[in-house]
Amino acid sequence: MAAYAFLAFALVILIMLGFPVGFGAGTVSMVGAGYFFGDFLDPRTSSMIARLAFAKINNFLLLAIPFFLLTGRLMNVGGITERLFGFVSVVSRPLKGGLGHANVLASMIFAGMSGAATADAVGLGTVEMRAMLQEGYDRDFSAGITAASSLIGPIIPPSIPLVAYGVIAEESIGSLFLGGVIPGTLMAICFIIYVSYRARRGNYPSGSMAGIRELLVSFRNAFLPLMTPVIIIGGIYGGIFTPTEAAAVAAFYAMVLGLLFYREYGWRHLMREIKGTMIDTAVIMLVIAFTSAFGVVMIRGQVPDALAALITQITTDPTFLLLLFTILWMIVGCFMAETPAILILTPILLPTAEKFGIDPIHFGVVMTVALTIGLLTPPVGMVLYALIPVTELPFERLAVLAIPYILLSLIVVALTIIFPELVLWLPRMIMN
Repeated sequence: MAAYAFLAFALVILIMLGFPVGFGAGTVSMVGAGYFFGDFLDPRTSSMIARLAFAKINNFLLLAIPFFLLTGRLMNVGGITERLFGFVSVVSRPLKGGLGHANVLASMIFAGMSGAATADAVGLGTVEMRAMLQEGYDRDFSAGITAASSLIGPIIPPSIPLVAYGVIAEESIGSLFLGGVIPGTLMAICFIIYVSYRARRGNYPSGSMAGIRELLVSFRNAFLPLMTPVIIIGGIYGGIFTPTEAAAVAAFYAMVLGLLFYREYGWRHLMREIKGTMIDTAVIMLVIAFTSAFGVVMIRGQVPDALAALITQITTDPTFLLLLFTILWMIVGCFMAETPAILILTPILLPTAEKFGIDPIHFGVVMTVALTIGLLTPPVGMVLYALIPVTELPFERLAVLAIPYILLSLIVVALTIIFPELVLWLPRMIMN
C-alpha cells in the first residue's frame, strides 16, 4: 500500500511542477499497474490502463460536456451576454451599487447556460467590466465582483464539474444538479450582501426606477436568452430529456439565436467556435481517461481503505471529516482546476466518506464548491488569469481583491457541511 501512496504523492509533485494532469496521471497509472503485475514490461500493464481509460470515457453522459462548452462559447459571441446584462442592469438600477448587483444576477443566469467559470469570466465579464467602468465604478471593485460572480457558474446547474463527478462516482447527474442550486444561490446572496456593504461605504451610484416601457423593452431583448436555463432545467426535471440531451438542445438553441435570429456571426465563426470546443473537450477527455485509470489503480492498492483507517484514528464525526477534506480541497485547488481535481480525488476520498455515512450527493456538491474557490487562489487561479486582459489588472492585484469573496465562499462551504439538507433537500423532494 505504501508504494501506491507514494505514487499518489508523485502525481501531486508532477502537477506542482507543471506537468499536464492527464499525462501525469497516465504515467503514474502505468507505474502502478506495472507494480501490480510485478513487471513494468508486462503487456497486461498497458492493456489494463488502456482498457480502464477507454471504459470511463465511453459514457453517454460525458457528451454533455462538449455541448455545454459549446453553449457557453456561442452565448458569448452571439450577443446574448450583452442582452442578459442589459436586462438585469435595468432591474437592479435603483439599488445603490446597482451594477454590482447586476453583475451577480447576470452570472447566476449565465450559470444556467454554460456550467463553466472561465466562460462567465471571459465573456460576460467583459460586458460587466465595461458597463461598470463607464458608470464610474472603480476598477478594483468592478474586477473583484466580476471574478467572484464567475464562481457561481460551476455550482448552479448545469455544471461541468458535477457532470464529471457524477460519471466517476456513478451518481445521478440530475440529483447533483439540484444539489447545487441552494449552495450556488447562497453564494450569490453572500456576494450581493457584500456588494451592498461596499456600495454604502464607497457611496456608489444608484439610478432611477425603470419605466414600464424600458423594462419591457429590456425584457423583450433578453427573453429568448432567458429561456435557455428554463429549457435546460425544465426539460431535465420535466422528464422531456436527459442531461446530455438537454446540453445538446441548449447548444442548438444558442446556435439558432446567434446565427439565425440575432445574426451576430456567420458560419465561418461558428466553425471556429466548434473547433475550439473540440480542442477543449479533447483535453478534458484525456484527463478523465487517465485520472480514471489512476483512481482504479489506487483502489486496487487499497489506498482508500488505508485512508479511512487513518482518519478513523483522528475522528469518527462525518462533519469534522468534511472539514478536514475541505482543507485538503482548498490546498489542491491552489494548484489544480476543479474538474481534474474532482476526477483524481473522488475515487480516493468517496469510499472513505461513504464509510462515515456521508451521502455521495452531499459529498460531491461540497467538494465541487470547495474546489471551485481555487479558481480565485494563486498560484493557478484560472479565473484570475482569464481576467487579466479583461480588467487590465495584474494577477497579484486580482488575487488580493478576491480575498473577501473567498472568505464569503468558505462560509457557504461551512453551511453546506453543517446543514446537509441545504444540498439534499431539493434532490430528495424532486427526484423522489
